[in-house]
Amino acid sequence: MRILAIEMRNIAICMELMDYYEHGIARGLVRYAKSKLDWRLFGYGWMFHSLTDLGNWGGDGIIARAEDASTADRLSSLDLPVVDVAGAYSRPHFRSVTNDDFLTGYEAALHLSGCGFSRFAFLGVRGTLWSEERRKGFAKGLERQGLGQGARNDGREEGFPSFERPLAWWEGRQETGIGAKGGERLEDLEAFLSALKAPTALFACNDTTGLRATELAGRLGIAIPDSLAILGVDNEDILCELASPSLSSIMLDCEAIGFRAAATLDAALEDSQGIGPGGASEGSRTAVPPKGVAERESTRIFTCEDELVGKAVTFIRAHAHEGIDVSDLLRLVPVSRRSLETRFRGQMNRSLHEEIVRAKLARAKRLLKESDRTVEDIAQESGFGSPGRFHEAFKEVEGMPPGEWRKRQGTFP
Repeated sequence: MRILAIEMRNIAICMELMDYYEHGIARGLVRYAKSKLDWRLFGYGWMFHSLTDLGNWGGDGIIARAEDASTADRLSSLDLPVVDVAGAYSRPHFRSVTNDDFLTGYEAALHLSGCGFSRFAFLGVRGTLWSEERRKGFAKGLERQGLGQGARNDGREEGFPSFERPLAWWEGRQETGIGAKGGERLEDLEAFLSALKAPTALFACNDTTGLRATELAGRLGIAIPDSLAILGVDNEDILCELASPSLSSIMLDCEAIGFRAAATLDAALEDSQGIGPGGASEGSRTAVPPKGVAERESTRIFTCEDELVGKAVTFIRAHAHEGIDVSDLLRLVPVSRRSLETRFRGQMNRSLHEEIVRAKLARAKRLLKESDRTVEDIAQESGFGSPGRFHEAFKEVEGMPPGEWRKRQGTFP
């Protein structure tokens, strides 16, 4: 019996695997690679086949995170199909599979405006496409809700103040002290934060910028979230939890990005040999939606004209999953039930009970999307008490049972 040798495809993974984003990407692409008998992965570090000189490597394709212009230029010059997962720079020969950055900014606007804020600000990474797209999505989300703040004098349409610096500055790889080149001083960020009128909701384009702002706000005596609510992106969970206060962050579907990047490269390789239906063309881009907000202390607040209503909403959103009811709220605020119900409906246009159910459903939907826990477990974890009550409330709002809703949220092919 004759055994045919498999012609291997050598795939380079150009990432350092140093952060949460790259770990998620790696999980997705390894999951895809394990389904392919002819894929051999090369990369940096002992866990891959060694990759040292990419220019003379002679492999078949590359999946890369091009975080700076020189890396993007070098990868683009190679005569190999490249799938970029960073979305920082556009190059003619790249196929890109990245997070949907515009939608990420849009969801940031929905979350922060849902906390009752009417003033907003933005921290960005200068010169990167993904930061620019997140800023644009944030501006559009606020505009759609009638929360625009007037035109700026720098050519941008949105009116919220922005502070943007290169990635190296945010990561501390560039001098940030007094006398730094080009005026890139840490004192500039301190001045920016100090000038924001309270209360303001700050959208930080990633967790690095959000954590830096959280640290400086504490040093400046700016109360988080009462005076300044901060929302980051990436959900670097350990760092976000260790921040004081802990940092809310938008979760990206990194594993889906890695899986789709691998599938995109595979299709390109098949197409180049004339044996496939045709993959994504050079210059194409696939955007994977984010998974939602992991809420922590930095945005766990609701601000409105009525202080008691704001306190009630904040308490509900923090404790609804514990099975609270209206009687628990009455122990928190010094007014009668009738008075609180009247004031609450006047501000929120819904009842206290309806707000509690909304908060429970928000938690349930996050668990349905993020985990493989049973619907029964999620009903308990969300504070509904019984699966029947959960099904009834979920179907009334979403028009379908929670199990069916979960299937429709799937992001893997």
